[in-house]
Amino acid sequence: MSDAEAAQAIAARIASYLAAIHPGEPNPDDLAWAIVHTLKQAGLCGHSTHSSTHERGEQQVLTLPDQNDAIRVIVCAGEFDQRTLGPLHEASNAALADPAIQRIVLDVSRITFADSSMLNEMFRLRRGSDLVLVGPLPPSLARVLELTQALPLFRITHTIDEARTTTTR
Repeated sequence: MSDAEAAQAIAARIASYLAAIHPGEPNPDDLAWAIVHTLKQAGLCGHSTHSSTHERGEQQVLTLPDQNDAIRVIVCAGEFDQRTLGPLHEASNAALADPAIQRIVLDVSRITFADSSMLNEMFRLRRGSDLVLVGPLPPSLARVLELTQALPLFRITHTIDEARTTTTR
């Protein structure tokens, strides 16, 4: 197991534990993200293929460990455009190729910029699976969805747990 995979597994266990003993206070998903991010910054886990730094800022894609519920959770942070979409595309391909995955939860709440390339990737995920977004939507992504009138096509929840349990359209 790589350092990055170990950090992800640890973060998921901590998030599950915190959710059980302190439901909703603080948000365990945010804590898990902060733990992994801090471990990476401290050099305690290597940068995975889904994390990279670009000229316009840091961008990360984190695939949370599966919980044997046919749901894959992908958390995005940073800027997503045609040039920086690679890590998300790789994580998406892995989720779409896994026959055990029926729903993909895409946490977009930490995205600082997204353009039509991100929208195309979301459409691809939507075509290949039951896609649920976790918001709030960042302003640039909300604007792209608004301009294209695509917003009604996506289910948006406030938390990853809510996205896991929402009913299929």
